[in-house]
Amino acid sequence: MTSPQTRVLQALRLYAVRYQESAHLLARWMDLPTTDGTALGEVIWAEREGSPLTPAALSRRVGLTSGATTALINRLEERGFVSRNRESRDRRSVTLRATEAAHERIDPFLRRSSAALDTALGDYDADTVDAISEFLVRFADVLPGVSDAEGHVEDA
Repeated sequence: MTSPQTRVLQALRLYAVRYQESAHLLARWMDLPTTDGTALGEVIWAEREGSPLTPAALSRRVGLTSGATTALINRLEERGFVSRNRESRDRRSVTLRATEAAHERIDPFLRRSSAALDTALGDYDADTVDAISEFLVRFADVLPGVSDAEGHVEDA
């Protein structure tokens, strides 16, 4: 019999695998390479949260160097999916925004995913959903981040 902690970790791993599969499907839906589709998804997600990404933040999210991220953004821009914007008072600062064409193309995919999520969560009352959300945030906070990993690379 597995412990409750092990079952939770197994469930989280299953979620992580399915999330990656979903990212691959999104990329295919958009007719993009997986990394480009993942990046576009991150741009749209951040935009919907009200905090658009900078190229540096996108680089950290997708795990690419700044040069590789610039090439990725260029590809998305050439396809008409992303634009670079100077929205802050500091005109040197660039934020990334998904274009209307990207939203029109991706929205049916996201609506379908959102409906499935609503169905999955529909069996739980608001207090349980709040507890799940709190757990996931607390769990994410204990995972190593970029700052934890810097300087801790073991010799090969």
